[in-house]
Amino acid sequence: MSTTFSIPTWAYYGFLILFCSCGGPDLRSAREEEVLKPDSTQNFSETEAKTSIQIQDRTIWQKPYQVIEMLGPLEDKVIADIGAGSGYFSFRFIYSAQKVIAVDIEKELIDMMNAEKEFYKPELKEKFEARLASPDNPRLARNEVDIVFLSNTYTYIQNRTSYLNKLIPCLKPGGRIVVVDFKKKITPFGPPMNQRLAQGDVETELLDAGFRIQVSDDTSLLYQYIIIAEAPIKG
Repeated sequence: MSTTFSIPTWAYYGFLILFCSCGGPDLRSAREEEVLKPDSTQNFSETEAKTSIQIQDRTIWQKPYQVIEMLGPLEDKVIADIGAGSGYFSFRFIYSAQKVIAVDIEKELIDMMNAEKEFYKPELKEKFEARLASPDNPRLARNEVDIVFLSNTYTYIQNRTSYLNKLIPCLKPGGRIVVVDFKKKITPFGPPMNQRLAQGDVETELLDAGFRIQVSDDTSLLYQYIIIAEAPIKG
């Protein structure tokens, strides 16, 4: 059975569109709109709804730089940001990583990131590549990357065991996979509960694929967990 990377519309897109310095229209993606709207399956009070609006700024609850810091020194690391969307994390990685490969299955998003890249300094542009993948193939070469990063993407991969097995050869010795995703609990916004995976389920799948859990953190981020796992030794 082939791997299917089946993602609903909002999951194709990054949460925020990075605007050029001269400004531009509000191009927030369908994915951002879905995540930032209150969970329709929950009954929140007016006060809770107002609180939800106040925390919709992703930098507040996502804490991207804290997440990046958890990865350790990145100066000599190549990072593949799978499901990069509009490049929310990718364009933050380029300041510290050796290279960033922003992977997505939507050509529109690849074009968007390539356009955004042009506003960066030459030395940063050289470190960034937007790569079009297919639903069942991340299009990464053997031993190409040190870190595979999946933010709000992992739970939408079908046949994840097969997909993880395809990622292992792409990781260099000692390479790691990082999963950041919504906790399977009530939150003011985010995907429906039936589109989330419990933290323990993700851990189990990684372990079954041969990964070794290094970090499993459910406290640093209010609405999400962070799992970092080392790839198995390749024969």
